Amino acid sequence: MSNAKQISDTVTVYSFRVFDPETREMQVATCKATREAISSMGRAEHLPATAEVVPRDALDTQGRFRRVATGWGEFS
Repeated sequence: MSNAKQISDTVTVYSFRVFDPETREMQVATCKATREAISSMGRAEHLPATAEVVPRDALDTQGRFRRVATGWGEFS
C-alpha cells in the first residue's frame, strides 16, 4: 500500500451567499461549491446546514456543483 494521499471520489459542497453589488445585499447563489472554492470568492460565506456529498467529477473547474434536472424523482 502506498503512502501517497488518496483522493476521495466524493466531495462535500455547500450552498452559499455572495454579495451582490447591484442590490447591495447577500444573495444565495444558484449553485453549490466546496468550502475551498467559496472561501476563494470575495464576500462569500458558506451555509453549513446545506452540506451535500457529490461525486468529485460533478464539479466544474472552479469547484462548483450545479444539479442537472433530469425530470425524474424518487417514487414514494
